Amino acid sequence: MGGRQWLAWLERVEWPFLLDYERGAGASVKAACRAWARGRAPWEAPSSAVARYFATGANGAAMRIAPHVLVHHQDLRFDELATDVVRDAATTHGHPRALLGALVQAYALWVSLREPAPLPYGWLVDTLLDDAKQWQQPFWRALPDAWQHRAGGHFDDRFDQAWLGVAAEVEQLLAAAQRELREGAISAPTVFLTRQGLTSTDARGSGTLCAVAAAYLAARSASSPDRGLATAAHLEGADTDTLASMTGALLGAALGTEWLGGYGRSVQDRTLLINLAEGLLTGPEKARMKTPTYEQAHRARTVFTEQISDVVGGPHVLQLPDRRNAQVSPATGDNASRWLEAVTQDGQTLYLRRPDSRQIPLFDVEPSPAATRVEQPRPRAPKPSSGALLQGAYLPVADAEHVRRTLKDFFGLDPDHYGPTWVSYGQLVLAQDREASATPAQPVAQLHVSVTDPHKTRQLLAGRDLMVMGDEDTGTFRIQIDPLLSVVFAAAGDRRVPRWDSGF
Repeated sequence: MGGRQWLAWLERVEWPFLLDYERGAGASVKAACRAWARGRAPWEAPSSAVARYFATGANGAAMRIAPHVLVHHQDLRFDELATDVVRDAATTHGHPRALLGALVQAYALWVSLREPAPLPYGWLVDTLLDDAKQWQQPFWRALPDAWQHRAGGHFDDRFDQAWLGVAAEVEQLLAAAQRELREGAISAPTVFLTRQGLTSTDARGSGTLCAVAAAYLAARSASSPDRGLATAAHLEGADTDTLASMTGALLGAALGTEWLGGYGRSVQDRTLLINLAEGLLTGPEKARMKTPTYEQAHRARTVFTEQISDVVGGPHVLQLPDRRNAQVSPATGDNASRWLEAVTQDGQTLYLRRPDSRQIPLFDVEPSPAATRVEQPRPRAPKPSSGALLQGAYLPVADAEHVRRTLKDFFGLDPDHYGPTWVSYGQLVLAQDREASATPAQPVAQLHVSVTDPHKTRQLLAGRDLMVMGDEDTGTFRIQIDPLLSVVFAAAGDRRVPRWDSGF
């Protein structure tokens, strides 16, 4: 769609729209999508969100860069391709492990497309080591000045040293893979990958680790590519969908697609994927339409959200936020109440989340019962003549969309109304604070929620890696869901006020 303006299109149209149909995107990607949906880069978000962005070294960037390789497959130098890859990766990830992981995968794809078959055993890993200076260059310097400034602040003005350190880690991983490959048939790929951390909760999502693992599996599987792909897809405990996607891309670049057999012919949206790949191989296309401003893109998505809210039966022909027309109808089976199925004019199948669909909450949240204490009536003060009426209360938050989704997904709390920067529950409005320039040491506002089983609630929250703080005297506890807002939990009917003497 965007042609040479692909980056602006990605930031203004594609990333915000992804929130409507993703079914497994990583937390870092979704956080970045929410930032772009609000018209700002993730490195310009509140400070706590920026810290998470620059700590994100996951593999979500490395798995999506193949289209850039197709556009640049005839380039004599890697530089222009590498620049596009880093610009794409930085829209969602800020750590060198994510950026270098994307570069390693891109270089592996680029050289695989250019190397004639048959490929020698282990060739790809040898090439990545021999050509390390090609993908290790500081391509991050092509990123905006604002990005570099924020990166310097989060890496103590030593982002270049962090980059070199991660590059050295990659070389060590590649050297280990090379040694394993030299053992030939006696080596066990699942044992090697497990030993390197591919099944570890802390490391399996690493961009660099997944890139090296994909190259290793492709390098040892040229004679049996289906076996290499199966190893990636069935490695228990690994991030298998990403690892298999990256491994399959490398095997396809080197060997074509005939080895896929019936699997290749049954891939969803196969015709569209082939057409897109062939179009990219002919060179960057002209933009099919002018890239919208942030305001235009937001307005188009708002209109689309209103339209799919009313879809009953079908199919209905609607225009998606990316301006393609699609036939939209309720999904079949158990998903009909939560999802809509859309088939675009060019053949893509999407499952759209209904705007009013609610995920099953982790636990029951009950409204607090009415107070039972009866007080003697007091003499009424004279009523003022101003006609004043209390309308409600506003609480500041840093990210209104994130708070809305958290309250809905975790607790089943649906808002009465909401917009891009606010959400209302009755007379309570949570409004995004645009003036906040720094994250406070502690949240400045609290929501009080009553639950039927506080002990179970606390266990479930802890199981979702949320930091839970408790007040032993009152039996209440809280979590922080936003830099400016925490949620306090108590048993239904418990009206004691907790004391919070320390922050998170």
